[in-house]
Amino acid sequence: MSGALGSAVRVGGLDGVLLARSERGDGRHQVVSARLGGRDVVVKLYGRKRPHLPTAVRAFGHRFLVGKTGLGARARRDTEARLIRLWRAHGFAVPEPLELALPEPVTQPYLVMERVDGPTVDSRLRDPAAAGPELEAALARFAAECSRRHELAERRGEPGFVHAHASFAHLIDRGGEWTHFDFEYAYTDASRVEQLIAVEIAGFVASLRRCAGPRAESLLRAFVAGYAERARLERAAAQGAVGRFRAVESVAARLPFLRGGGPRRLRESVAALRAELARPH
Repeated sequence: MSGALGSAVRVGGLDGVLLARSERGDGRHQVVSARLGGRDVVVKLYGRKRPHLPTAVRAFGHRFLVGKTGLGARARRDTEARLIRLWRAHGFAVPEPLELALPEPVTQPYLVMERVDGPTVDSRLRDPAAAGPELEAALARFAAECSRRHELAERRGEPGFVHAHASFAHLIDRGGEWTHFDFEYAYTDASRVEQLIAVEIAGFVASLRRCAGPRAESLLRAFVAGYAERARLERAAAQGAVGRFRAVESVAARLPFLRGGGPRRLRESVAALRAELARPH
């Protein structure tokens, strides 16, 4: 089987096209586009993404420092299926999970989803030709949905509504509808939902600034204008660079200077968010 993206592959009795594959682990983690049950689908087969020792170290960090779900193939499949159904039940744009069995059995966990066609949103943000009112309006709509989702997370105490991979690379622009994907991991600590929302917002601001470059300021303005709950944005501007590591959060609360010690990109992003919130409207 060729590992080249776009190459023909055969999995579970299906002929398809390879969309993604992780070569660092056991080589079994791959995403394949195919036809199944008369539909265009994506079959995601879950395998180990890293060698054994880095996986064990990362699993410890996930579980006890960050407070996320497990790294095992079955755990990642179950998490992704659960979150897709959770988000979809509340009207958020995610791929439709499909109860379709592969023609031939496979030994690894897998998930079948509808195929969502379109460019990733980060590629749109990088494209100078995509600048202008249309993109700003799309950012404002995205922000409004983020605000609605975050309100649900707070009201229900459900960390699964907080995206653990806040990046515009994990959104597909399907004819103007921005569809989330990549739900292999989820936060687990219901007591920290507000902090985790702050981290997610800061992550999307960082991704926006990284992708849009000089156009990021006007697009951030559109995001802030579209987000309904200003208090959450203010929390993100204050806490978004810290809070991912629950084991050190109590120390950071007592030693405020530690809050400046997050990754530079996040520090710069929350500073940009603070500046936008302080700007006269």
